Amino acid sequence: MDRKFNLVNSGNTEYIISIKLLKIIDLIDIKIFIQNYKISNFFTGSFFIKRLINKVFKYKLQESMAWNNNFWNFVEIANYKTSINISEKIKDVTEFETELNKKFSSKRIKNIYKIKKMLNQNIVFDFPLFITGECLNLLGASTPNNSLYMLDGSRRCLAYVLNEQNDINTYVMTLKCNK
Repeated sequence: MDRKFNLVNSGNTEYIISIKLLKIIDLIDIKIFIQNYKISNFFTGSFFIKRLINKVFKYKLQESMAWNNNFWNFVEIANYKTSINISEKIKDVTEFETELNKKFSSKRIKNIYKIKKMLNQNIVFDFPLFITGECLNLLGASTPNNSLYMLDGSRRCLAYVLNEQNDINTYVMTLKCNK
């Protein structure tokens, strides 16, 4: 069953892009996902995903996370077909690039363009990773269940938009329906 989520506009990337989850392609077992998903193309494992979740609490929600040791038993990963575009607040690619230069450091911008070049060379990256409000609420947050927060992949998302690759796949961490 496809569900509707709203990307929370709480970061620089979320301000300049829009993401629409179109449909679930498949569900991935959380244990397999944790073993194989590479954060920043290097780190794997539950420890690093937990660190990303904690960053959402600290920087976006400005709340404390109350870790639940059974958390991984309650969640699943959905692979979504996703549409990614320039935010409606921005009129064209030129303004998008201007916003990039305003909001990000030159080092980060250089990295985004490096990823863009790699995408043009058909180098494959892991899909960007998001988490839903319902998962965060399980860990002590107070946010709408249908809210969507980016955990990993902001530079990739920006590179996709620069590349005008609007149809991508994303991973979304959600609560299992039979929790």
